[in-house]
Amino acid sequence: MEKGRIYVWEIPLRLAHWTIVLTMIVLAVTGFYIGTPFILTKGEAYSNFLMGGMRFAHFTAAFFLAVAFILRVYWFIMGNKYARFTGLFPVSRDQLKGMWDQFRYYTFISNKRPHYVGHNPIAGFTYVGIYFLIFLQGLTGLALYGEIHPGGLWWTLFSWLFAIAPNNVLRLVHHLLMWIFIAFFLVHLYLGVLNDILERSGILSSMVTGYKNFGGRE
Repeated sequence: MEKGRIYVWEIPLRLAHWTIVLTMIVLAVTGFYIGTPFILTKGEAYSNFLMGGMRFAHFTAAFFLAVAFILRVYWFIMGNKYARFTGLFPVSRDQLKGMWDQFRYYTFISNKRPHYVGHNPIAGFTYVGIYFLIFLQGLTGLALYGEIHPGGLWWTLFSWLFAIAPNNVLRLVHHLLMWIFIAFFLVHLYLGVLNDILERSGILSSMVTGYKNFGGRE
């Protein structure tokens, strides 16, 4: 395994990562409010713009998330060996073996902790799945948004989804995906902190600086 201070995460990847994190927090809070308003306002609805503000924040965050998503997909192709699709999705025999070794470690079958400079195979495979779910979330969101303006651009582009599933099903999928992302965020944060403690590679700070440190405590 490589030793020393290694530049792993390039600027476009880190920019996309933190944009996705921040926008999904905004989307979760505003989306939950849109579905279940939890802040009471006084007076008539026309004298308050809280729901309108929440919807505007939701749509704006969704736009920035879409830009970050496109950047990350682009970096699947143009990034370094740690950021490319082949660095995440297990396609080689070694990666498949590494996935099995990582699974045995995660399930406490083995106490031998595999070491990787980039993503471990299970994490990489999970991230590919998360990006697919973000894409699905975007599709359902744009379809529901287009429904507000029949005949508009978004309705023209995404109304075909209503031929697959009715409005209530698309809303349910959109809502359930939010909870999947919340659960992923909590597990992702926990594993990041745990790996930082065990490996001392600076996995958390590497998403700010781009560098990870190797050769410390085993």
